[in-house]
Amino acid sequence: MTSSFKKSIITILILLALGSGFFWLAKKYNFFRTEGEGLLVSSSPGVSVSYSPSATPAKTSLPSIKPSISSTPRPSLIPTPAPQSILLDVPFFAQAPFGEWSDPLFQNACEEASIIMAWHWANNTPVTKDQAKQEILALTQFEDQTYGAATDRSAADTAKMFKDYYGYQNITERSGISTGDIKQEILKGHLVITPVNGRILKNPFYTPPGPDHHMLVIIGYDGATDEFITNDVGTRHGEKYRYAASRFEAALQDYPTGNDLPSIPGETAMIVVLPK
Repeated sequence: MTSSFKKSIITILILLALGSGFFWLAKKYNFFRTEGEGLLVSSSPGVSVSYSPSATPAKTSLPSIKPSISSTPRPSLIPTPAPQSILLDVPFFAQAPFGEWSDPLFQNACEEASIIMAWHWANNTPVTKDQAKQEILALTQFEDQTYGAATDRSAADTAKMFKDYYGYQNITERSGISTGDIKQEILKGHLVITPVNGRILKNPFYTPPGPDHHMLVIIGYDGATDEFITNDVGTRHGEKYRYAASRFEAALQDYPTGNDLPSIPGETAMIVVLPK
């Protein structure tokens, strides 16, 4: 082999080595970047972000998307408050404190007994059965002397008797009421006296058929059972006696002042008593 031929072989090997090295460097440093290898995305005017297939895509901020509001109402998830209830501490006695039901005076003393009870509640004073009897007799005598007779008395006249006898003005009388009105006053902590048709109440402790003209004291309301709690002076079992609100609504009935005068259907009333 001649020396010139050897030189040619060496030159070729050197060139091959240089070429391989050049292509290795070109691949490593991306000397031969071609069209379409990168993607240029315009994110906003004057701003561009370059993404390379070999690089991790940059994180971009996505616009906030608010959920559309449906026109169909959805059930409320807010818990419903428990029905309100209240029970006032009111002394109790029957209108015939010692069972004198055969005596006409005590038979017709529901108005007197109711306002005497309310008076003691307003003053926060207790009352014994003996004291209650004496006060009913005294109030009946006052009626005879002031109004000419002790008879059934309408809500308005009972309220007037309350004011006249005790000189207590912190009471009001309202007509055309419903159990909703009574409930509002009771839940405010006010005592309520109301006339009713006792026969509609169907209290099993009344002497049948029950009094059609009757007055009692409402001392509370039970929201869980929708019942009014009363001190019903028409029976010795009347302390904290309960009536369903629907039945009590049906029994609401004012009556005229007098002896056994017919009531006018649909007339209702109540006396609201506030404490001192």
